[in-house]
Amino acid sequence: MSFSAVIVDDEPNGSESLSLLIKEYCPSLEVLAIASNITEAVAAIRKFKPEVIFLDIEMPDGSGFEVIDKTKDLSYRVIFTTAYEQYALKAFKVDALDYLLKPVIVEELIEAVKRLESKKDPGPVNWTELLQQVSFKTRKPKISIPTQEGLLFIDSENILRLEADSNYTHLFLSTGKKHTASKTLKEFESLLDETVFVRVHSAHLINISKIERYIKGDGGYVILNDGSNIPVSRSQKAFLLGKLGQ
Repeated sequence: MSFSAVIVDDEPNGSESLSLLIKEYCPSLEVLAIASNITEAVAAIRKFKPEVIFLDIEMPDGSGFEVIDKTKDLSYRVIFTTAYEQYALKAFKVDALDYLLKPVIVEELIEAVKRLESKKDPGPVNWTELLQQVSFKTRKPKISIPTQEGLLFIDSENILRLEADSNYTHLFLSTGKKHTASKTLKEFESLLDETVFVRVHSAHLINISKIERYIKGDGGYVILNDGSNIPVSRSQKAFLLGKLGQ
């Protein structure tokens, strides 16, 4: 049995890597197109009418679920590919769906394809009902940091704080390790969950779940559970205290 496939991923490295893995380890799949945004994805799906879609959840122009919503009149199966470990998706219980965590591991890809091959045609999926089941609770995004060897993926829940250093950012982890990335603090701020990570100073972004104490002052400062003292600017004081329920 063979299946036609379309890959939807805004990261070229991710889509190209997945395409190569499929070509080498999943001979029953034929990748017909690779799309990097919602518009391209919808066009490719309508043009090629694939039997399976490898769909990234977080896209630059919206959510991957918008792709499903815009093509729900068609019949296909979905294998989600994402850096978010837990999306609390009841949708994954539906026969037409599966899930792979980035970076994609060969063994998990092969297992997902085997499950795809073993299932009978599920028939049309009730996408409207499915989309209503989606819950974005308990998100655990991974942050990628370029290294000389490739990319290092870090669970955001392990990040205590981030500190700006010109066009670089230092990441301090709960393990005691420190990593430096060639991204600005503003770039990381846009990637991280704003309900967890708060900009308390022009040079500091902290994980508020790691705060041990807040010390009053002009702006004051916070003490994280690793003992580090982080200044809070006057302009951010009220915002931080609001986040802390004060």
